[in-house]
Amino acid sequence: MAEGTEEQELPAYPIRAYQLIPDPNQPAVVALAIETDQGHSLFLATRAILEDLGKDLLERAAKMPPTPGKT
Repeated sequence: MAEGTEEQELPAYPIRAYQLIPDPNQPAVVALAIETDQGHSLFLATRAILEDLGKDLLERAAKMPPTPGKT
C-alpha cells in the first residue's frame, strides 16, 4: 500500500468468469476482464504483471483445500 494512504474496507465479489483480451495495437499489454454479479471490470496488465499474478495465484491455490470432486 502506498505511503500515506488510509486503509479502506473494500467490497468483495465472487469472480464468475474472466477473459484475457490481447490488443494487436498494444502488444506489450493485455486486458484482463473479470466478471462478477456486480458487472465487469477491465484491467490492463504487462507481461511482468501477468507472470507475477500467475505465480501468486498458483502459490495461493496450492495452500487451499482441494475442491470436492476435482483431482
